[in-house]
Amino acid sequence: VSFVARGEHGRALSERGLTLQLKDEQVSTGPLRVSTLEDCRGPFDVVLICVKQTALESVAAELYRFLDPNGVVLPMLNGLDSEEQCARFVGAQRVIASVAYMSSGLVESGKVYLHGAAQVGLAAFRPGQDTIIARLTDVFSRAGLPVRQAEDARTMLWQKMVWNAPFNAVCALTRQRAGYVADALEPLVRKAMAEVVAVARAEGCTLPEAVADMMMAVTRSDFADTEPSMLQDVRAGRSTEVDILQGAVVARGAALGVNTPVMSALADLLRGLSHSG
Repeated sequence: VSFVARGEHGRALSERGLTLQLKDEQVSTGPLRVSTLEDCRGPFDVVLICVKQTALESVAAELYRFLDPNGVVLPMLNGLDSEEQCARFVGAQRVIASVAYMSSGLVESGKVYLHGAAQVGLAAFRPGQDTIIARLTDVFSRAGLPVRQAEDARTMLWQKMVWNAPFNAVCALTRQRAGYVADALEPLVRKAMAEVVAVARAEGCTLPEAVADMMMAVTRSDFADTEPSMLQDVRAGRSTEVDILQGAVVARGAALGVNTPVMSALADLLRGLSHSG
């Protein structure tokens, strides 16, 4: 296994290894094999892309250099279009639709916290990928990371968006964790979720009737302490992923004739926040 990382975090992984802070224990590795994207050498059977959306284009453009001819790419990013972007560079048959279900963040260089259980979601991006998905599921499972296989890639990506777009926005704007937002601002979150579901269904996705109830329940039971990535970005003074989360819902809704007033307001507020310094 090789890691690609830059700066202090990359140096810490290379010199000291990774420390994973769990709820009741702390797990540490020895020094890891780390390179920069420019120095990365393959060939690799599987590439997991775990960057921000703004960095995806530059990463995907380099995949041809180190991906094995029979290798596959798993773009574990927020949003709805990462698979399509990677497919432009390596071909759709070498891309597996994938999502990460987890609450995590950087404590300091070389140290990451993880709240609650983590899972991987996998789905075929193109027909004929069942065998490689089964092999990936086995590898992840043996490493202690459960896999949730989905029958439809678009539905899998949209279902995560039902949580991701509303909670990321409201947590970032209020500077509060997900559990507080679920309790104090539930009506607002549910209105935003309903808009996401409406747009997803207009695109042809079949989401469970009780998807919002499921999301609220799991937030309270497993992810109350979650600080979504957008909240982490705001606190660190970084730009947010508003365009590929809230903005994407609004844009797709407009194209499909679905009104999204709550998501539109959240997107506008987040864009104002991004330029407020």
